[in-house]
Amino acid sequence: MMKEELCTAFCEGLEIVKVPIGFAVGTNFKTDMGDNLAFYVCGPDKNDLWYLQDDGTTVPYIEASGADLSVAAREEAFQALLADYGAVLDTDTLELKSRVLDRADVPASAMQFVALLLRVQDLALLSTERVHSTWVEEATRMLTGAVAGRATVDLKAAVFPDADEFPADLVLRSEARPPVAVFFGVSDTKIYEALLLQSYAKYQVKRDCEVVVILEEDGAVTKKARQRADNHLIVPRFKGGKSDAIGRIVEVATGSRPEVMH
Repeated sequence: MMKEELCTAFCEGLEIVKVPIGFAVGTNFKTDMGDNLAFYVCGPDKNDLWYLQDDGTTVPYIEASGADLSVAAREEAFQALLADYGAVLDTDTLELKSRVLDRADVPASAMQFVALLLRVQDLALLSTERVHSTWVEEATRMLTGAVAGRATVDLKAAVFPDADEFPADLVLRSEARPPVAVFFGVSDTKIYEALLLQSYAKYQVKRDCEVVVILEEDGAVTKKARQRADNHLIVPRFKGGKSDAIGRIVEVATGSRPEVMH
């Protein structure tokens, strides 16, 4: 049954309702408006093929937030995202749609489609993220220095070769330990991206990794998102305890904290 297959992929929190075009799926990931992120599994057609689509509100919301997708840099980023996930924008309905899928590919592709919907929301946050860049740059510098000679640091990277659709802000790799995916918690969306990667690693590809969300402070995200992160992820706070936050991540990546923190 499609419902069981999707629930296995996402592990928890799905609401699935049969509708004329297929299935309406509600997740426990939140949009920037605070609504549960939802999508449709459409099909099957006469060839037993399926596709995924959003509800047509993602792109209008982004543009209503002031993120003009006709601006060259943002349009380029948007088109690159669609290409990365094999998705297209229906310019008549403003719906985002996946490629055509075999039934067996729907569960994994659904996780990737949700990752796309989360990342598309980031386009509305580009100017906000510039404000947050100072602490992010400082944390990146401190973390890179703290693991020098003990682990490698990759920027904007996939934690596994088959996880390109779930990139982390940083990936730390050291010998004989699972890789560590680090997300900077500048928004709720970043937390949901981290949770999605964790589910993908655990339930889809069944590979070990550690997932970290580093927050500047508790108020940087909503209480609900912060609680979910605290319940499922490693979540150090940077402000007021920089060395401790970085040391905790280094310990996860290498097995021990650095003796000296610069």
